[in-house]
Amino acid sequence: MKFLVLSLIIFSSSLCCFLSNPMSMGLLLLIYSFLISFMIGKVMVSSWFCIVLVLVMIGGLLVIFMYVSSISSNESFNLNLLFLLGLILIFLFFFEDFLLENQSFDLMKMMSDLNLSESFSLVKLYNGSCFILTFFLIIYLIFCMVVVSSIVKHFSGPLRSFNYEQIFI
Repeated sequence: MKFLVLSLIIFSSSLCCFLSNPMSMGLLLLIYSFLISFMIGKVMVSSWFCIVLVLVMIGGLLVIFMYVSSISSNESFNLNLLFLLGLILIFLFFFEDFLLENQSFDLMKMMSDLNLSESFSLVKLYNGSCFILTFFLIIYLIFCMVVVSSIVKHFSGPLRSFNYEQIFI
């Protein structure tokens, strides 16, 4: 299972070079973040880091989607079957040793041997010595939220809200 996820991660990262539409790149980035978080979830004992990673990536992708959808025109997806066949052949050629001979993948063994729960826990994040850092991080995130909401309020940006009374006057 881990080998399949790792091969999908490598395949999706190589596919990114051939995409030109920003919406398809965003979709690929979303799939890539789900695969990476799944892989991290298999390695770590606690899954809170994976959940935070997915939530941050989805939040960032929502902001990128808003900007791209308001700036770019309506481009259609062009699906070239010859291109997809070439990518599948490259994928099979790259992983033929692992698919045909059932060899063990040393990276997977190394990742499963890691035990990250001892050095990476929530207790260490919220203890007394890191309290000031956590507090400043919370203040910084609140400040960023206020700045982003004030930027969106302007009428001359890519995320401007249309007020029809001002347009017709």
